[in-house]
Amino acid sequence: MSLATQTAQATPAAPCRRARPLLGTLVEIRASGPAAAQAVRAGFAEVGRIHGLMNRHAAGSDIGRFNRAAPGEMLAVDAHTLAVLAAAARLQAESEGAFDCVFDRALDGALDGASGGAHGPAWAIEGAMLRKLRPARLDLGGIAKGYAVDCAVRAMLGFDIDDVLVNAGGDMRHAGRAPAAVALREPGAPARVALRWHLDNAALAGSSAGGLGLSAAPRIADRRAPSVLPAGAGASVLAPSCMLADALTKVVLVCGAPDHPLLARYGARALLYRDGRGGNPGN
Repeated sequence: MSLATQTAQATPAAPCRRARPLLGTLVEIRASGPAAAQAVRAGFAEVGRIHGLMNRHAAGSDIGRFNRAAPGEMLAVDAHTLAVLAAAARLQAESEGAFDCVFDRALDGALDGASGGAHGPAWAIEGAMLRKLRPARLDLGGIAKGYAVDCAVRAMLGFDIDDVLVNAGGDMRHAGRAPAAVALREPGAPARVALRWHLDNAALAGSSAGGLGLSAAPRIADRRAPSVLPAGAGASVLAPSCMLADALTKVVLVCGAPDHPLLARYGARALLYRDGRGGNPGN
């Protein structure tokens, strides 16, 4: 082996960092290691796949077709869509309605979502098919974004890489040898850092009360939380997967509970910003 070859092999591969507009936000993927560039391409391919399946604004997507379908109609949808809908139904039931992806309240007027309520469940998974049970429109939004981040990380781990970080507008997941430094910003003052964290083979997501419409929705707050949260309130959740982290931020905010029992059940921790100027750490 020549000296030139030995030197080339000893030189570490340059990290690869790319960003693209997807999932209604800017998705940034970083990787280091010999196959970093290939891994980043694979990560974006997975994010694009999930975006295409679950974008409610796209008429031909699985969720777009569900939203236009008539009650009783059976739909053939992708296995990824079924996986997210199954998780959404489970989390809606476990949180007693605090997590809910039925977004058009003019159609049902109640917090009844996927697990049932005054109007019953909105859908049923029957084998590999999806049945629409009643008038309802879905917005998988954050839970689909978190799922896309998880899918990207899984795809990238099939390559020869050392570290990966996928960040979809604040929904992020790290995997690898060296933890990634992240900064949690206060929802009421985004220029101010509330906490610096090292993300180590885990996921992190954040949501604001204003973004969920909670500050203007006493119907939700009166039922779940002691008082209406101000628009600047927010929550960040650290969890094993990004899909869980994103969904659990909604539960924490709707219930006003950084120690909600679902956090412990899923091995998660929360930070709740009650007034947009600080946080209260959960378990």
